[in-house]
Amino acid sequence: MAFTFLSIPHFLSPQPHFLSLKPQFAALRPSLSPRQLKPLHAIGPDGKYYPDPSDDDPPEAPEDSGHGVSKFQQIQRQASRHQKLQEADFKKHQNTMLSAIADVEDPPEGPGAEPSSGDDLFGDIDQAIALKRQEFVKQGLLKPNPKAEAAEELEAEEVVDLEEIDALQGLRIVSEDSEEQGGAKLDSNVSDLDEQVSVSSSLFDMDFDNYGKTRARIVEPKFKMSLAEVLDESKVVPISVYGDLEVEITGIQHDSRVVSAGDLFVCCVGRKTDGHLYLSEAIKRGAVAVVASKEIYMEESLGCKALVIVEDTNVDLPALAASFYRHPSENMSVIGITGTNGKTTSAYLIKGMYEAMGLRTGMLSTVAYYVHGDNKLESPDTTPDAVMVQNMMAKMLHNGAEAVVMEASSHALALSRCDEVDIDIAIFTNLTRDHLDFHATEEEYKEAKGKLFSRMVDPERHRKVVNIDDPNAPFFISQGSPDVPVVTFAMENKNADVYPLKFELSLFETQVLVNTPNGILEISSGLLGRHNIYNILAAVAVGIAVGAPLEDIVRGIEEVDAVPGRCELIDEEQAFGVIVDYAHTPDALSRLLDSVRELGARRIITVIGCPGESDRGKRPMMAKIATDKSDVTILTSDNPKNEDPCIFDILNLTLASSSVDILDDMLSGIGWTMQEYLKHGEHDYYPPLPNGHRIFLHDIRRVAVRCAVAMGEEGDMVVVAGKGHEAYQIEGDKKEFFDDREECREALQYVDELHQAGIDTNQYGPVLMVMIHENFVVGVTEDQLEDFPTKDEKNFQLFHSPKSV
Repeated sequence: MAFTFLSIPHFLSPQPHFLSLKPQFAALRPSLSPRQLKPLHAIGPDGKYYPDPSDDDPPEAPEDSGHGVSKFQQIQRQASRHQKLQEADFKKHQNTMLSAIADVEDPPEGPGAEPSSGDDLFGDIDQAIALKRQEFVKQGLLKPNPKAEAAEELEAEEVVDLEEIDALQGLRIVSEDSEEQGGAKLDSNVSDLDEQVSVSSSLFDMDFDNYGKTRARIVEPKFKMSLAEVLDESKVVPISVYGDLEVEITGIQHDSRVVSAGDLFVCCVGRKTDGHLYLSEAIKRGAVAVVASKEIYMEESLGCKALVIVEDTNVDLPALAASFYRHPSENMSVIGITGTNGKTTSAYLIKGMYEAMGLRTGMLSTVAYYVHGDNKLESPDTTPDAVMVQNMMAKMLHNGAEAVVMEASSHALALSRCDEVDIDIAIFTNLTRDHLDFHATEEEYKEAKGKLFSRMVDPERHRKVVNIDDPNAPFFISQGSPDVPVVTFAMENKNADVYPLKFELSLFETQVLVNTPNGILEISSGLLGRHNIYNILAAVAVGIAVGAPLEDIVRGIEEVDAVPGRCELIDEEQAFGVIVDYAHTPDALSRLLDSVRELGARRIITVIGCPGESDRGKRPMMAKIATDKSDVTILTSDNPKNEDPCIFDILNLTLASSSVDILDDMLSGIGWTMQEYLKHGEHDYYPPLPNGHRIFLHDIRRVAVRCAVAMGEEGDMVVVAGKGHEAYQIEGDKKEFFDDREECREALQYVDELHQAGIDTNQYGPVLMVMIHENFVVGVTEDQLEDFPTKDEKNFQLFHSPKSV
């Protein structure tokens, strides 16, 4: 757009000599006395005096600008009006204001409390806020802070101990030969200098990633409703009712462990347990009403005031939760994503695009829950249970969210967790084998996914977004009403509405030129790999479906630099690449390794495991894909739970039991058994596979990760797959912290220490392990143990080393 600058007309030009009078000229002006300023009388030419008629007029009264109201009265009225406006504003935003200062400390009281000097502006503000809180406490709007217990006086021995502790702080060492005073003075100077350096350095310790970003305070909404209203709103028809239906409900739960006072407890029947068994515990925790599907007896003394019997609590729970939280999804735009792979990354991209359009957007995903913007809450599941879905959406709506993007897993759809969510846009990414431990067949798995699309029935507001490269696309398009508009995307099928004209992949970014019905988009994304192009296309297709401006689509997608645990690069300035990814299905692993190969890796070193107590059929498939598409594969554990990943004596290379479970299942994918693998180890030589690739295994995941990292050379790519964003490892009944990303960073630092010590880890096989309790190293000979940096050499247990790789 061209701009023309117009000259300013003369009559609008400033006149500076009218605006200021310089002091030196002002000082030269003569001063006039009041007598000189008095107007002259009219004297005629004949020298006679002719009086002015106006001299005989009575004096004029001053103009009454206040209309009969004095200045004081005007100020008083203005103050009263302003006070009423303040009170009205306070009532309107009372919950927000009270929650903002609920945790503020009370102002100091008593004779020791000193008034503010006025020099500390922020101190004065804090004191004013504290006084305001004190005022609210007196009005009964806030609870008073608990009184701090009076500090007990220290005994003489305790005072000495504190002095010794203070003397030891900063690791100050005083020489015995030095004079006490001189040493103390030197220590004092050094301590002061360190303190100054610490303070000055903290001034520059800024988080530039979050600089300029503001994070809103999340306000928890409060809901109250009588049991009768909940039943009426949800249209749940009880079989029988006992007690008081007018009892007030302040929450709804189906887990007895999280029940609090005033809750409605719904006894659901799960796959492993029955909520009816925990009824007494829920009532003891404060449940005031119960919904059950079995006739139960309750003691009157327990405090439960109402019992409702229904036919199926599992079916009625979503409706009860939605009615209690007042159907929040009906007041927001909801985008649901289903498919086997790509849901989380697509959710991040769509959230970024909606926010680029200026809409506050929440998200429910595998990785995290977002109320909106950067206000993040950690999430435990792909799709939360029916109560959590409604609770989170109510929280989003209460805090100003206008849209929400959610992953719809097959579990959630099959278990009716999303039945009461009013979804506007349904997205299908792809469908491959997964979760057959839950679904009996692949057809049942597909039917569960299709439930999301079966609700697309309104052509005015519903939309379907489908990946037509997937052979299951026609099934999903056919679900729901055929009149609902469909927007398609693909990489291979050029008949799609959205497809790439060309793309370029690198280790640093992905560039793609996208064709759409509304124009061509040029997108540069930090998301790596071919599989992420599908996720980008899905987000673009949603933008086209809702009529988003093209510039907002591009800006929103480019804002998403990375997704936690999704093809996430680990950079410690090493000479090779390290990627952590969530790929836990055969298709996802295959796509990931294909993408890594396209990046031009010299060698691919892959660490992969399979979870315990889940689909055993995919274990050999995962190992076969990994060994076919990786130069080196290390099989390991991944949440084995109560199933043994591999039980054998690590030192003697013999089976400790007949059960080899997970790793044995995986080895069958390449035609090996655990006995055959161990037999090769007896000769310290593991032969290559027919394709020339190598395979090794270790049941301790930390060891496997460090082995893979230690093998990395310039140009290689180490891929640690299966867990991604997960920050835990489940072994037996224990759930312990474990994060592949942190393990990779520690391994890179650890291997760097070995290299600095002169140990070349690249020349050894990937399963040479020296265990130092929690520290694991690759391929160290006994002669090199002296050079190895360790805290306790007594803890070394040398593992047999393959002499040839």
